[in-house]
Amino acid sequence: MAFLVWGLLGCSAAYWLLQLLVLPVALPAQAAPLSDRSGGQADLTRLFGAAPAAEALPLADSRFKLLGLVAPKNPKTSLAGEGVALIAVDGVARTMRIGATLEGDMQLLALDARSASLGRGGVISMVLQLATPDAAATGSLSPAAPSPLNLGGINPPGKPPTPSQPAINRALSQ
Repeated sequence: MAFLVWGLLGCSAAYWLLQLLVLPVALPAQAAPLSDRSGGQADLTRLFGAAPAAEALPLADSRFKLLGLVAPKNPKTSLAGEGVALIAVDGVARTMRIGATLEGDMQLLALDARSASLGRGGVISMVLQLATPDAAATGSLSPAAPSPLNLGGINPPGKPPTPSQPAINRALSQ
């Protein structure tokens, strides 16, 4: 029993000794220090009875962005609810099927090859277009240079054999 107590005491002493001798981890170079302000900025005018200022709501066109879509080729399948669009609402991407509610009562009504139609109650109120793709980068490659290595084992006509070539040629001829 005394051995167990002395063992636990030794383990505890070793643990605390290691805790005291360990060097702290260095702060990464990209870490920014916390600001001295601990509280956020607040509008105190409402505290004293002033009416809140009306915030300007962003336009609906600027809130929605079409990121991608999978549109059916047949318009009849589009009316049946086939097709998916990736739409960003206030910067948050959402995957929507045709007929699904996007926000409030705004629905995805139809998809074309490069556009999505949004509206309320079956009436199209806005059309989102995919961004035009960048032009393909074109250029020309330099002509291929002949390889200095002969991996086939047989030299082309007019080229002298390398020092190890006779051994390879003898092995091929047998």
